[in-house]
Amino acid sequence: MKWHFPRVSKDQVETEITQRDQFDNDELQLSETIVREAIQNSLDAALNEDETVKVTFTFLDMSSGLQQGFMEKLLSEQQEHARASRLDLTAFDPLNPSALVIEDFGTKGLTGSVRKKDNDNFTDFWRRHGKSHKSGKNRGRWGLGKLVYSCTSQARVFFGLTKRQQDESYHLMGQTVLDLHTIDNIDYTPHAFFCDLEKEDDPLEQFPIPVQDKAFVDEFVKYFGLERGGNSGLSIVIPYPNNLNSDRMIGITIQNYFYPIITKKLEVRINTTHISSSNIRELAHKHAHEHFSQIDTLFDFIEEASSRDPAKLLRMKESWTKDEKLDEGDFEPEVLAEIREQFTNGELVSLHMPISIIKKDATSYSTGFSIFIKRPTDLDKGLDLYVRGGLTLPSETKFRERRALGVLVAEEEPICAFLGDAENAAHTLWTTNTEKLRKNYQSSQRSVTMIKKALVQLYDLLADVTEEKDENALNQFFWFHEPEKTAKKKRPRVPKPPKPIIINRSKPKFTVNRVSGGLILKQGEGLTDGDLPRKVSLKLAYEVSRGNAFKKWSPYDFDTGKNKEINKLVSGGVDIDSAGGQDIVFNITSIPFYIEVSGFDTNRDLKIRVV
Repeated sequence: MKWHFPRVSKDQVETEITQRDQFDNDELQLSETIVREAIQNSLDAALNEDETVKVTFTFLDMSSGLQQGFMEKLLSEQQEHARASRLDLTAFDPLNPSALVIEDFGTKGLTGSVRKKDNDNFTDFWRRHGKSHKSGKNRGRWGLGKLVYSCTSQARVFFGLTKRQQDESYHLMGQTVLDLHTIDNIDYTPHAFFCDLEKEDDPLEQFPIPVQDKAFVDEFVKYFGLERGGNSGLSIVIPYPNNLNSDRMIGITIQNYFYPIITKKLEVRINTTHISSSNIRELAHKHAHEHFSQIDTLFDFIEEASSRDPAKLLRMKESWTKDEKLDEGDFEPEVLAEIREQFTNGELVSLHMPISIIKKDATSYSTGFSIFIKRPTDLDKGLDLYVRGGLTLPSETKFRERRALGVLVAEEEPICAFLGDAENAAHTLWTTNTEKLRKNYQSSQRSVTMIKKALVQLYDLLADVTEEKDENALNQFFWFHEPEKTAKKKRPRVPKPPKPIIINRSKPKFTVNRVSGGLILKQGEGLTDGDLPRKVSLKLAYEVSRGNAFKKWSPYDFDTGKNKEINKLVSGGVDIDSAGGQDIVFNITSIPFYIEVSGFDTNRDLKIRVV
């Protein structure tokens, strides 16, 4: 076994790795993405729905028994290529080896053939980039998430050892993901394997397979202290991990996966800290108090909602989708009055929302999701949660000033498949215009929007109790005699000047903050969920002394689509629709969102128009 670096053939399109920023940016850090990716993959691979999945994160260094020699053996051939790829090899000390080990239990491992390509997990994990066969309740979709493992390594390397139920062998491979690079006038692709090769002598037929040397595999297991034993599952080893904070990873685990932990679908261990349903409250107070303002109140709500008998949910009629909105007309008057009273009294209100998902071939699937809402008497600030198959999407929150706790739970196979195709690459948000939605479904934008807004619309219905002001209501209790009017000398009537018409200034829907070399665009006070989804166009130009700056824009000034100096960063409920010339068009699907455009000439004033 050794490292095998494929060459770029003359007729091959050179493809660079450009997706790393999706997993490490101003909004998401590696501490969060490595936790989310590892756990969601493990939950996807659960042996069965009734079994608890266990995931462990263990940091190792020389004090844990790592020695320089074996790590050197693993990476020596890779270093020349890493150097040619302009990777900073001074970022880590090879004399002080370190590693992050991630293992899961109660899972299937990487199933499928190890000696040929198929559509199963082993091939998807090792041999595909940007493509996945996950569907239904599976939490991953983009086929990009495993890039997080190499990004987490300062050497851009990771190893994976899997054990499946159907065989007794361990299957070990390694992968490095660098940039396109050249050594001795030979161009190499970004991806390379630590493996054995079948048909090694035939460049056209050679095929990477797991390491066949059992003694080496046993040495690998012993060196990194893997706890795999005879249990099926996957063990990931990341040499020289970036500076990850284990305490922060505990908080991230609780923030993102408290729902499956509370419902006993998941347990996590980070170094020596175990996180389970029995101690998650205690750990949340210590590690996640900045994220959750009222932990006990929230967790009480989640426990009550998750344990609610499905038979006790108010089952709505699918006719609620006809006008694309949940409103009073979807309820019988006495039913609406009853659930309003329950909500006012601080009781749990729970609904099952049916919806039909229509595929491109016109096949229709009747499915649905559940929404739960409650206003505890001691609640200070509201929070809404969105869960697909156990995965929480943190950027979907919409309650803002609404004082209640709400959760939307999608668990049925068809709607999980649909919403999974609506997620962004980091699995933090549902968007209405992904390529997978356009490719696989009819009327997908309409359906995603209805699902996203249902919980907020339910709150607005339940809280919509108006108090009318009656000026005469207390006349029988509080009154006085008016003095008798005496005749007065009439004065000539002088017409009063008309009252000035007061025009209330509307609140801005967007705020633009100028920063050095660019701008930041965010939602304003006047933008509400009812305004969404919508497209927003940003037109840019350099200020001129005379004339219209926008009409005098020149491609020599800048080009938002082609000029690599113009950077576009988006997060939250927004994605880029198009960019070119002086224009950038965004699709805004939910609040909050964040748009940052930078890279303009700092010596010139930037003219900005938002349409």
